[in-house]
Amino acid sequence: MASYYVNKAKKNESIISIKNTDGYKFRPRACDDDIVKVSQVTVFDNVMIDKILTMKFNKSFNRVAALAMAVINDEDATESDAEIVLGEVELVRDILLNRYQRFLSQKKEELFLKKLRVIENEIRMKAVAIKQKAIYLEQQEEYMRGRGR
Repeated sequence: MASYYVNKAKKNESIISIKNTDGYKFRPRACDDDIVKVSQVTVFDNVMIDKILTMKFNKSFNRVAALAMAVINDEDATESDAEIVLGEVELVRDILLNRYQRFLSQKKEELFLKKLRVIENEIRMKAVAIKQKAIYLEQQEEYMRGRGR
């Protein structure tokens, strides 16, 4: 399959055939109304790559943030709920560090990692609160059992 690079400079559009270039590759959503079927797109412009990856990260981050808020605001949340959210945070962090790191700027990467760290810290605090509540309820139950006749 041939790869092409479209050069649009001052109304002079030229197509240059290229073989091995390094850029961000992704598969666009397929639509039934599309005239041209595109299976894969490679982007070379750093600004455009940054915007695409920011949109992808924000989508994943919003999903994880919604899960975290559900666990944090739930009074009956369990420790396993917190562990599920921590696993999702770890998954998004791994994707960020393994797939997107070479395309993102250092500032963007640090910003994304800080956002994930905030969620992780909040969930860890909630997990500790859940453990403390369980210990307290267990102690209360034991105290009430000891006083009964």
